[in-house]
Amino acid sequence: MHQLPSGSQELARTILAATTDLTLASIRDDGTPHASTVSFAADGLVLYVAIALDSHKAHNLRTHPRVALTVNAPYRSWNEIQGLSMDAMAEMIHEPVEAQRAAAALLARFPAFAQVVANTSALPWPGMLFVRITPLALSLLDYTKGFGHTDFFDLRGAGTP
Repeated sequence: MHQLPSGSQELARTILAATTDLTLASIRDDGTPHASTVSFAADGLVLYVAIALDSHKAHNLRTHPRVALTVNAPYRSWNEIQGLSMDAMAEMIHEPVEAQRAAAALLARFPAFAQVVANTSALPWPGMLFVRITPLALSLLDYTKGFGHTDFFDLRGAGTP
């Protein structure tokens, strides 16, 4: 994955740290989009989510791993708007080491998972899937630089679709 310039990387991390939810758009079997709110933890630009095993999102991601998402930092006026949108690949996590990384990141950000999940020491958590969302392209929206200011970055490495 290509890296963002340092200033853009910092803005993306600031936006991701400022909010806990994202809007995830996946694709249904009939090709229509399905958008839903998902809480997330970030490791750089790689995002981790936990979703219900039998959810619409889980079914959609099993058959169509390409997704789009948006994250918007809180703001008081339009000239403060900062957010990002991402085209990405969403992959179910099966490797034990990465499942542990996802669980630790999610529990650190959302300690309440320990009250709502039957057994957070089991990996994955009972009735849930861990998903890694890896960016392919990123748009940074930054109205502090002017109304509608957006910078686009293609993060795919050579040979990535």
